[in-house]
Amino acid sequence: MASRVRATGSNLILASLLATLSYLPFQLVAQFTLIVCVLLFVVDPFPTSRLVSVAGVAVVLAITKARQHFLILEANQEELQQQQQQSVNAAHDDKSD
Repeated sequence: MASRVRATGSNLILASLLATLSYLPFQLVAQFTLIVCVLLFVVDPFPTSRLVSVAGVAVVLAITKARQHFLILEANQEELQQQQQQSVNAAHDDKSD
């Protein structure tokens, strides 16, 4: 019974940490993750933990690239919509003259 309570308690701590991280800006969470991965890579001599650290860095890198790509696409889409709106307004102004 005590081991069950302890496991639930650590799960609650992990869940609380993840919930807190979801409210922070992406860049801060990414930097925190990279710092934890570097510390784990340096401090823990086991090959498995080093593989987990490298995988964590790879995941953060992939998410960062996907986020940048999405932001660029979003900016391009907004610019295209503004250009279309301006051309519609210009055409409407020409017709009213």
